[in-house]
Order: sequence, then C-alpha cells, then structure tokens
Amino acid sequence: MSPPVSRREVLAVSSIAGIGCLAGCHGWTSSVALSRSDESETDEGDDSLGLVYSKSRTSFPSEGETHSGWVHIVSDGESADLTFDVRLCSELGDVEPELTRSVANEFVLRFTVTSGFSSETSSGGKTGESRCGSVTHLVGGADVPSDWETLTVAVNDVEIQTIERSGTMPELRPLPDPVRPR
Repeated sequence: MSPPVSRREVLAVSSIAGIGCLAGCHGWTSSVALSRSDESETDEGDDSLGLVYSKSRTSFPSEGETHSGWVHIVSDGESADLTFDVRLCSELGDVEPELTRSVANEFVLRFTVTSGFSSETSSGGKTGESRCGSVTHLVGGADVPSDWETLTVAVNDVEIQTIERSGTMPELRPLPDPVRPR
C-alpha cells in the first residue's frame, strides 16, 4: 500500500501542470509521471530523488515562435525547488529525465535519450542546420535539499549547463533551445 500523497506533493504536481499550460504544452500526448522517494526511504544505496514532469511532442517551432529552455532553482529554507522547461529534437529518440545526487550536495538533472548525443551539439540556429523536424517538450520540477551546492544539467553523459549555488539568491539559467544532435 502506498503512503498518502502529501500536501507538498499535491502542490508540486499542481504547479507543474500550471507551468506546462503556461509553457504551451497543448495536447499532452504522454502522461505526467511522478517518481517518489521519501527522505526516510533514501538510504546510502539509493541516490535517486523525486521528479515530476510532463512530456509532449510537437512539430518544430515556426520561425515566429519564441521559446527559450531554462532551469531554475530556489531555496526556501527547508528545501530547494527545482523547475525546468526544455525541448529536445525528436531525432534524439525517446527521452526520460531523472534527478540524482552524484556526491555530497551535488545533483545531476539528466535527460537520457535513446540515440547518440555528442558534446559537439548545436544549441540553436535555423531549422536547416540539423535533423530537427519535431520536438519533445519536457516541463518538470523536484525538491532537493536546501544545502545543494551544484546542479548539473546533462543529456546522457554530456553536460549542457552547470549551476553553482551563490548564497540565497534564486538561480535561473538558459538551456539550448531546442537541444539537437549535430
């Protein structure tokens, strides 16, 4: 029997749904996934953290559409709230996000894709520069401990952004839009 859903988890799911609507996730073709890990259940051998996200697939944006991928993390005293909005070219294959603790207070938000992804990746530009005909749009969030020091965003094992904590200020960083193969 699974434990009851906490008020914080309900608020997190509601917030993600709201962010998804504001970000333009029309016609969600995939389900919203909730991966739970209670702190009391997180032992030394289990370094995965809870992550809530929505996934949709849309056609490649028109030239008139503006969108910028981002990751945002802000501490509220007891924990830090992490949110993200990213589009990956569908040519990268199926994508699954995960949030893990790498060491001590360092965390990795990894987007695992089924096709190859190299560090020589184009982070934007015109449609004709790569094979990007449609995109997988992910919007999500998670709770991390308030004493986080570093958050690395990666696709497979390729780092695309690193955020280092600078006191109590919220951190907002751009992500390539869309993330595409070279």
